[in-house]
Order: sequence, then structure tokens, then C-alpha cells
Amino acid sequence: MENLGLAELSLFLVAALALVTLAGGLVAAFVIPARPAALVHARRMSVLRTTAATVSGLVVFASAVTVHILNPYLEGVPFVVGPLAATAAGLIVFAAMPPPTIDGAVRRRIANLEPRGVKNYSSPAQRRVFVTLLSVTVAVVLASGLTSKSAADGRSLCTSMFPADCVAGGPYLYPGWLFAAPALILITILVAAMVMALRRIITAPAAAWSELVDADTALRVAAVRLVLRIGSTPLVLTLGLFLGAAGLPFLNAEVLATGLTSNGDAIARVVGIVLVGTSALLLVDGLVLAFVSVVGATRLPHSAVFGPQESTAS
Repeated sequence: MENLGLAELSLFLVAALALVTLAGGLVAAFVIPARPAALVHARRMSVLRTTAATVSGLVVFASAVTVHILNPYLEGVPFVVGPLAATAAGLIVFAAMPPPTIDGAVRRRIANLEPRGVKNYSSPAQRRVFVTLLSVTVAVVLASGLTSKSAADGRSLCTSMFPADCVAGGPYLYPGWLFAAPALILITILVAAMVMALRRIITAPAAAWSELVDADTALRVAAVRLVLRIGSTPLVLTLGLFLGAAGLPFLNAEVLATGLTSNGDAIARVVGIVLVGTSALLLVDGLVLAFVSVVGATRLPHSAVFGPQESTAS
């Protein structure tokens, strides 16, 4: 019942984020005035693109939660890997849609042979944070799989740290390969989707009009920053979910048949407290990131519109 309550709560959260996305998209596209007028089309296309990608991701996550509710035998795997699947789907939709271009950029271009990459539109700190987060998440997921053992039915969902035989599910549930294998696959898909999305942003036709170069650059910088933030969100959530799931059996070691000594159970409980406490902090951070990413997706064209004006005025 606890898992069901958490799943239902996440569905309400998805609905709220979807409403925020749609409302923010409508405001950004039709309420906030665009100056200069050449940016109107770029802004509205960017709103359509980011809104479609965000809603698509939320639909995928809601589907994963529904599968989790209807299939208890899966032990919550769809719920745990849902953020990864949702973000990958959203980024694939984002990359598949035509990138927004400032009016005239396609019809009038300048010859520019200078190679452009992610480093041109992001800071070293942004890239370093993402790579570090990706590495830590992969390491934790791998460690969860490598420190697991299988139950009698062949599913890897118990910790090998307990000498006792694996009891499938319940308070003994551990994120073994049953969770780690699909998570690693989806992390790979997520990174590939991010590469696709970043490539579409970087290779979009540039504005040839000198007065719109700043706006064009601002749009790319904001979009790259947004993709890095969106890609970081499911990694933080996955890290938190894996640490929390791994910590629960250790937290309850003193009341479970673990096969450990009394001292071993006490040590396991301390480990569980650390893992669950860290998990709680990461999950809160991940939820905040998710909200900021959704808001950022709807504000992206707005920031690109007003960025050049500020630089021109100064």
C-alpha cells in the first residue's frame, strides 16, 4: 500500500507539471510580447518544441507508474527507471522536431567554417557537473547489481551482504540486476538522446543578420544549459532511488533474518541510515530540478528574446 500511495502521489505530480508546462507554454508563446518582431516565429516554435517534449516525457513517466501499479510482480522496477525513460523520450521528441530559427536565418546565411560544439555554448563547470553526476550514478547502479544475489525464482533482488537465503520482495527487496540492468540500458539511451538534442541545437542554421547574432547565441546557450539540466534530473532521481532502495534492507537488518551477527546487524542499520538519509536529500534535489527544468523549458524562448535587448541597451 505504501508503494501504491507513492505511485498515486507521483501521478498527481505529473499532472501538475503537465499543467504548468502547458500554461507556461501558452503564456510564453502568445502573452509575452516579442521584440524584435523577427524573434516571434523562433520563440513560438521553441515553445512548441519544448512543450511537446516535456509533455511526451510526462506521459511516458505516467505510463511507467501505471505499469508499476498494475504489475506488483515487477517489484517497482518501472517506477524506479521511469524518470530515465521519460527524460530519454522527451529528449528524443525534442531532437526529432525542427529546431527554432530566427526569421531569415535559413534564407540568408553567412559562411562560417569555425567548428561549433557543446563547449561553445556551455561552461566547463556545467559539463564537469554533468559528467561527475553521470559517473557516480553509473557506479552506484553497477555496485547495486554486483552486490546482489538471486531469489529462488531467478530474479536478482536481494543483497549479497546478508548470508541468509534470498527472500523475494518485501522488506528484503534490494535493487539488484532486476533494477540495475534496465537502468543501465536507459542511461545509455538517455545519453544518446542528449547527444542528439545537443547536436540539433548546435547545428541549427545561424542568424546572418548582425543585430540578431546575440539573440541566436542566447537561444543556443539557454537550450544547451536546459538539456544538461534536464539530463541531470533523472540521474539525481535514479541515484536517490537506488540508494534508498539499497538502504531499506540494511535499515531493517535488526528485525530481519539476515544471517548476520548482532553486531553485524547494528552496523548494517547504521549503513542503512546513511543510505536512506542521503537518498532523501537527493530525491528532494531531483524533484526541485524537475520543477526548475519544466519552468526553464517554458521560459527558454523568453530568455532568448530579452537577452539581446539587455546587451543592446548596455
